[in-house]
Amino acid sequence: MQPTDDATTNPSLVVTDMDSLIRECDAGLATYDAELVRLASGVATLQSKIADVLCTRQSTEETRDDAIRVREDLLRATRAGVALRSGQRRGGSQGTDAPESGADEVVNDADASASSPPPSPDAPVTEGADHAEAAGSPTGPDASTLGPRTAQALQVIVSEPGLRWTPKLLAVQLEGQEAAADQKAHNRARALMDGLAKKNFLVKHQDAERRCHFVLASTVGAA
Repeated sequence: MQPTDDATTNPSLVVTDMDSLIRECDAGLATYDAELVRLASGVATLQSKIADVLCTRQSTEETRDDAIRVREDLLRATRAGVALRSGQRRGGSQGTDAPESGADEVVNDADASASSPPPSPDAPVTEGADHAEAAGSPTGPDASTLGPRTAQALQVIVSEPGLRWTPKLLAVQLEGQEAAADQKAHNRARALMDGLAKKNFLVKHQDAERRCHFVLASTVGAA
């Protein structure tokens, strides 16, 4: 409102005009305050949803990792059961039955032991076993119970005993360079390494951000 000459000379008109301006400002401030409250509430709701999603995602990731470990344990137990049953049948029929398809390579090792000196505990992993024994555990875990895939992973790891092995690094060694960007390959490698850790071949370390690496158990504490 442009003041008139009368307004500039009449104080009551100026007061009335200022009262009107104050009311306009108060109404604008009330509108802005309400908008700020609404936006703050929306931000708080969004932050709560983000926290819920992050928590659910972490729980799902842990469940997936547990499922991978259970699957590998079941596969190992199945192979061990097939090998045991196949070995009993061969023993009862004096070696006339052929080993069943899918049996672990430990069955062949059992046949070979009948006509040759007992192998070292790490016999299935030929080159890697010598490395592991030299690292210092002649009475350590028995590698003859490992499946072909797990034995291959152990052989790769013992070839570089000083490395901090990650699932990604092992996946690249087992499946090629293209596995570097393949999360499923990383998961397969992690399952193999978790299995080796449970059998005391490896020691697992994990930082605060849940990133993990593995080292040979025979190198832990070595000077």
